[in-house]
Amino acid sequence: MNVVEFLFVLVVATLAAFLGYQVQLNANKQDFTTRVIRDLTPDPELVEHSKEFQKKEIRKVSEDIYMGIGYALGNAIMIIAPEGLIIVDVTESSMAAKEILAEFRKITKKPIKAIIYTHHHTDHIGGVGGFIEDPENLPDIWAHEQLPLEIRKFHTTAYGAKFKRSMRQFGVFVTKEKYQNAGIGIQLNYGKAKDSMGFILPNKLLTEMEFDTNIAGLDVRLMKIPGETSDQIGLWIPSFKAFMCADDMYRAFPNIYTIRGAPARDPVDWYTSLQRMLDLSPEYLVPSHTQPIIGKENVRAVLEVYRDGIQFVHDQAVRFINKGYSPDDVVKHVIMPDKLRLHPHLREFYGTVPWSVKGVFQLYLGWFSGDPVDLFPLSNVDKAGRIVALAGGVSEVLSAAFKAWNDNDIQWALELASYILVVDERNVEARKLKVDCLTLLGIRNINAIASNYYITTALETSGSLKLEIDDKHREEIILALGSRELFELVSTMYKYEECGGRSDVVVFEITDKNQQYTIQLRNFVAIVRDDLKPKFYDLKVIASEKAVKKMMIERIANVKLNNLKDFQLEGNEDKFRSFMACFESDWNR
Repeated sequence: MNVVEFLFVLVVATLAAFLGYQVQLNANKQDFTTRVIRDLTPDPELVEHSKEFQKKEIRKVSEDIYMGIGYALGNAIMIIAPEGLIIVDVTESSMAAKEILAEFRKITKKPIKAIIYTHHHTDHIGGVGGFIEDPENLPDIWAHEQLPLEIRKFHTTAYGAKFKRSMRQFGVFVTKEKYQNAGIGIQLNYGKAKDSMGFILPNKLLTEMEFDTNIAGLDVRLMKIPGETSDQIGLWIPSFKAFMCADDMYRAFPNIYTIRGAPARDPVDWYTSLQRMLDLSPEYLVPSHTQPIIGKENVRAVLEVYRDGIQFVHDQAVRFINKGYSPDDVVKHVIMPDKLRLHPHLREFYGTVPWSVKGVFQLYLGWFSGDPVDLFPLSNVDKAGRIVALAGGVSEVLSAAFKAWNDNDIQWALELASYILVVDERNVEARKLKVDCLTLLGIRNINAIASNYYITTALETSGSLKLEIDDKHREEIILALGSRELFELVSTMYKYEECGGRSDVVVFEITDKNQQYTIQLRNFVAIVRDDLKPKFYDLKVIASEKAVKKMMIERIANVKLNNLKDFQLEGNEDKFRSFMACFESDWNR
């Protein structure tokens, strides 16, 4: 399949974790919604931070470099080269990308010769369609060789959990009139009418740490700069003395661990990449979020403090880890000195020191704190029941929770209210208190994504906001993924508790892709292989990829197999339906 065929075929796949669901508002519970948003006044410093990106603007960095800022969560960067344009990152939104390109076109009419994806995050690749002026004559698209794999991993593991957590982190559904920002951008573009998010596979891959080349008549150096992601690349333009630093630097403390869900980022890789930038002595530093840094000394000063801030957190975390402290105790000991903590580029608007410290702990030691209490802890449900009983019942815990609220001990009030709701989910007073606690913690927090997470969860707790699966988006995801990705999902959707005693072997022959997949149920797992040619099997499906996707979209419980074009089943249909019922309802509901 050529690159042209990928244009918008992968619509929404790059945001499967974000767009796999539909948000529904319950108009009958506005009393709770009002309770959440009343007197919602964000932290003044966080509001001030919005000036970095609160208005749409085309920022002139130099005679040949321009940035589109404030149109989306991410920036898009235009480099004017002798023979055309180089676009670095394309935002998450085709609508935002089109707006930016229209403004760029007021500056130059040169053709777009190349697009560079700095890494796989959707806010850097999802708006590519807005920069494609001629679908029959695509520009070169550069990325690191790991990018396609990172996209596959992102959309075939835990995408449901990632969606919910991402929506909370970026505050997509926090009331717009009171909305502050998303830490590194004004807001994630989501759900706008006529908007779309898509992806075109790169046709130029960086395979080395550094690669000197000429793009559109301009000598450039592509550099692997792992930091926020392992597939991140930067662009150095020696003649301009300019470095496009992607997400390795923005005007906020970095997200060494992100609460939306991702492996902890390696701080050593991160500050090493920043040191490589420093060694180039750039005069222009152009990030993919927030404003550029201009002037050799200004760039040096920012890069130094950003680099050193990351190293401080890493080194001190390791220091106290080696003393045998648990993650929470390490957090208490790693406190950045004011020279670092108060620097404008290290304020904790996006990442935080405590999350980063826990990320370092996880990176080196995994989930176990070292305390044997945590080897086999009680479940949250069991613990809540015991604490409530120990305290003398729900009324006593509720009294203690109200006292904590009145004493301004909001975290403890939140925990107590949460325990009550675990054992008595219909307790109205506990629910109201939890909503108030979440809202107040959100209002007070300087960290944008913590604030957004608290307030969004308050809306969910109140019942006025619900995240649930949407068939339209589910269909778009299935259509966007290839056969390989779809079959990779199978094993994690297996309902062993219902089908654990089965030993079926089912073969799927994808005729138009010349692919064959075997699914074998054995020992409470579903084993998926593409390198097996079994002599004996229970059932065999011979079908086109389109037919298999149509079966998945319509769900096996509803679809009439005889009506599927290019679909043939060898074996008993009832047995096939029974086999497919062994997998989660995303497939067969």
